[in-house]
Amino acid sequence: MIKINSKAKQMLTICFVTTFMGQIYLNPFSSDFRFSLSVVAFSLFIFWYKELSIIHTSFFTGVFLLIFRVFIEFLQNPSTSIIGDLVLVHYPVIIYYTFFGIFLSISGYRLLQEKKIMFIALLTMSDGLSNIVELLIRMESLHNFTVVFFVGFIRSFITILIIEVVKYYEMLLMKEQHEERYKQLVLITSNLKSEVFFLKKSMDDIENAMEKSYQLYQDIKIQNSDEKNELSFMALSIARDIHEIKKDYLRLTAGLENMLPEIGSHEGMLLEDIFSIIEPSFEKNIQLMKKDINIDYLCNENIMINNSYELISIINNLITNSIEAIPIKGIIIVKGEIVGQELVITVKDNGEGILPDNYSIVFEPGFTTKFDQGTGKMSSGIGLTHVTYLVVNQFKGKIELTKEKDHINSYTVFTIRIPMKNI
Repeated sequence: MIKINSKAKQMLTICFVTTFMGQIYLNPFSSDFRFSLSVVAFSLFIFWYKELSIIHTSFFTGVFLLIFRVFIEFLQNPSTSIIGDLVLVHYPVIIYYTFFGIFLSISGYRLLQEKKIMFIALLTMSDGLSNIVELLIRMESLHNFTVVFFVGFIRSFITILIIEVVKYYEMLLMKEQHEERYKQLVLITSNLKSEVFFLKKSMDDIENAMEKSYQLYQDIKIQNSDEKNELSFMALSIARDIHEIKKDYLRLTAGLENMLPEIGSHEGMLLEDIFSIIEPSFEKNIQLMKKDINIDYLCNENIMINNSYELISIINNLITNSIEAIPIKGIIIVKGEIVGQELVITVKDNGEGILPDNYSIVFEPGFTTKFDQGTGKMSSGIGLTHVTYLVVNQFKGKIELTKEKDHINSYTVFTIRIPMKNI
C-alpha cells in the first residue's frame, strides 16, 4: 500500500479543492479567459499550509487544473484534438498559477494577516498581475485591466474575510474550552477545600482522642501492679499511634493547602457565576443516573462571594442530596437572595423527604437513610456534616431544615443563612 506523507496530502487537497472551485467561473471577455473562485480556495490553503513551498504548490496546482480541464472537455467532445486544441487553450492556467505563486512568495503573503489593508493590497496585485500575464499569453486585449484588478480585489476581500471568520470561530472554541476547564477546576478546588476543612475537623477529634489516651496512661501508671503496668503500656502505645495519625493528617493538610492558593487565587465570584459553574456538572450526573429532574437556579441579587469555593461545596452537597432523594422524576429549586443583613441560600426538592423524627439528627455525622440497592451498603452520611461544618465554622452562619407545600408539590427545604459580613 502506498503511503502519502503529510505535505503530499496537503498539496493534493489544494489541487482537488482548487480544481472543484474552478468550476464556478465567469467569462467576462467572451473568450477562454475565466474568473473563478479557485483562486480564493488556493489563497486560503496556501496560507494555512505554511510548510508547503508556495511556488512549487502553485505550479503543481496549475498542472493539475490543466489536466482536469483537458480531461473534462475531451469527455464532452472526444473528437477534439487533445494537444492541438485543448492543451493550447488551457495551458495558460499553469502560467497564471506559477506567476501567482511567485508574486505571493515575494510579497511575504503569509506574514501579513494582521496588516489587513496591506494583505488585501498585495493579494490583489498578485492576482491582477498574474491575470495580466495570462492575458498577454493568450494575446487578448488589456483594455479591461481595471476589471481584472477589481475581480482580484473582490477575491482578496473574500479571502481575508474567510480567514478572519475562521480565526474568530477558533477563538470562540478556545474560549468555550477555557471556560469549561475553568469550571472543572473551580469544582475540583471547591471539593478539595471542603475536604481540607473536614480533615481539620478530624484532626481536632484525633487530638482529643490522643489526650484521653495519654491521660488514661497517666492514671493507670499511678497504680503499681504488673497487670496495670501492662495496661498503661497499651494506653501509651495507643496515644503514640494516634499521634502518628495526627502527624500524617498534618502533612496531608499542609500539602493540600500549599496547592490550593495557586489553584484558586482569585478575587471572588458572583453568585450568578457560581450557579452557572454548578449547573452543567449536575446536568451530566442526572443523565448518567437516568433520572428526569429539572433544576431551577434563581438569583435575586447577583452579589460578590469572596469565599466562593466553600459556598460551591455547600450548594453541591445539598443538590446532590436532593438528587438522591428523588426516585425518578422531580424538581429542585436553588435560590439565592439577600434578606436583611444575611445571604439566604435555599435548596428544596419534591423528593421522598425526611421523616420529622429525624429533623433533630439529620446533621449529625454518620446519619443517613440512603443505601445502594445493588450492594446493600449504606451511604457514609458525611454530606450534610460537611455542609454544617462549613456553614457554622467558615461562614458563622446557620442551617435549618423545614417542609414547604404548594398546590402541587410538597418540598424538603434546606435553608442556609450567612451574615453578609462573612461572605
